[in-house]
Amino acid sequence: MAGRSAPAAPVVFVLAVFVAVGVAVLDDYGVSVNESEGRSFAVVAARYVLGDGPLLTGKNRYYGISFEAPLLLAERLLGLDDSRSVYLLRHLLTHLLFLAGGWFCWL
Repeated sequence: MAGRSAPAAPVVFVLAVFVAVGVAVLDDYGVSVNESEGRSFAVVAARYVLGDGPLLTGKNRYYGISFEAPLLLAERLLGLDDSRSVYLLRHLLTHLLFLAGGWFCWL
């Protein structure tokens, strides 16, 4: 970005603190009411993309796949099987996406 100065040190420090705090309290997260439904729709959408089932059926057809699909892909790439690890990964990636959004709003 030509003409832009480097990010202010306090902003980088605050962002680093938020990343550290988010990672430190990762084990304390709970599961939201609709988190399992969003994940189950991601599985349905993945099966649809692979040619193994319908897409727009069931009560979860209104969930957005653009956020759920990358989470499911990360889960599969890391080989996570147990639900605790899956939801901790989802919370970590959601927190990092939130911080990235804050960073770009600051820019």
